[in-house]
Amino acid sequence: MKKALMILTGLAAMAAIAFWLNSTGSDTEAVKSETDTKASITAQVEAPHKQHLAAHQHAHPAQPKVRPTAAPKNNITAIENRDDYPAEPVFTQSETAEKVLKASGKLRENLRGEVYLEVDNGHISSLEVGDTLKLEVPFFDMYYDAEIASTDQDRHGNKTINASFELNDETYNTTLTINDHAIYAHVNTPYGIYTLAGDGQYAWMAESSDLVHGAIPDQIGPGPDDHSDGSDIPQKPIEITGK
Repeated sequence: MKKALMILTGLAAMAAIAFWLNSTGSDTEAVKSETDTKASITAQVEAPHKQHLAAHQHAHPAQPKVRPTAAPKNNITAIENRDDYPAEPVFTQSETAEKVLKASGKLRENLRGEVYLEVDNGHISSLEVGDTLKLEVPFFDMYYDAEIASTDQDRHGNKTINASFELNDETYNTTLTINDHAIYAHVNTPYGIYTLAGDGQYAWMAESSDLVHGAIPDQIGPGPDDHSDGSDIPQKPIEITGK
């Protein structure tokens, strides 16, 4: 009897253990199922976002740094801001200059093709080595900037200015003498040589070739009808002094 009771008790215990194991496995499966379900939902929600990120995660080539283009220098502004550069032209065509000079009675009689100018005497007198003489005379289509190479002032107040500019590998010189009441200049350009003269405020300017128009040049030596070889021309003896 006792043996049968022990067998039944063992069977009951084994049944209880089997039931507990079965119950635990069911709960585990339920929890696992629930976890898998949540993971699936999360994956479905995040999938589009991940696909969007993946679509934009392709390699981007490095863009070269673009240096900003430097603004071109405004040469006109730069010139106007220079203290030694006149805001107005140094020589300005003027009817007043023509009237004053013609009334003075000092004009050359052989003037031809001339232009009458007002002169910025103060600016010209102030020029020194390294400065710029603005040779602008539209009447002669003259637009040159000559650099002052040297200056000289004598004890009488006359200032001589030597300037030059280069064009097409050629150098063109200008020599100008000025004081408070007179100005004279010799201007060499690629298109001609010009003479300028006048008082301290007004001046005329003409091409130098026009100033000798119609003039008969002096002749040195035998004339065209003289067939002499020159041997009959008396020669002045050479005198050597200082001995």
